[in-house]
Amino acid sequence: MKVYHLIGKVPYCTNCYLMTDNEGNAVLFDCSIKWEHIEQILKNDKAELKAVFMTHGHEDHRECLEDVLAHTDAPMYMAQEDIDQFRLKNFVPIKDKTKMEIGQIKIFAFQTPGHTPGGMCYKVDDMLISGDTLFAGTVGRTDLDGGDYDTLIKSLRKIVDIVGNQNVKVMPGHAHLSTFNQEKVQNVYLRGVL
Repeated sequence: MKVYHLIGKVPYCTNCYLMTDNEGNAVLFDCSIKWEHIEQILKNDKAELKAVFMTHGHEDHRECLEDVLAHTDAPMYMAQEDIDQFRLKNFVPIKDKTKMEIGQIKIFAFQTPGHTPGGMCYKVDDMLISGDTLFAGTVGRTDLDGGDYDTLIKSLRKIVDIVGNQNVKVMPGHAHLSTFNQEKVQNVYLRGVL
C-alpha cells in the first residue's frame, strides 16, 4: 500500500491522506486537496477512488469537496452527528467501531467527539488518521460550536484503549506527523489519560 500526505491551501494547510493498494483501489481521508492532484496520483498508481472518509465536518477539511464530487461517485463517509451539525448532503453515515475493507486497505473507524460532535479517527494498519482530535504535541480546539473539552478527553482515552501498546504513526489534520510513543511523552493531554 502507498500512502500520500497531501496538504491543502493556506491559511489552514489541512492535511489529507490518499492511500492506494496493489489492486487498483484508493481511499481518501479528508478532502482539502484539489482533484487534479488526486487524479495524477490515481493515474500513476493505476487506481480508482473508492471512498472518502471524513474526520469531521469543518470547512477546512472539506474545502475541495465539491471539486472531488464533480469527478467521482465514490461514497463519502462521516459520522451522523457532523452531517447533522453542518447540514451536509451526499454523505453516508458511518457508525462507531465500523470495520471496512476496500481491496487491501483495512479501515477501523471509531468516533472521537470533542472537537466536533461527530469527530472520527481511522486506524489503518500502523497508522492513526486522527483529524483534529489528536495533534503532534496537542489536541484540537473545543471552543468552537459543538466542541466539548470533557468529551475530547474521553475520546483520548478511547484512542489509548484502541491503540494500546502499538507505536502507530499519528497522522493529524494539521501540522506535522508524529508517533504514538512520541505523543505519550510530549503531549500533556495524552499523558493525562494514560
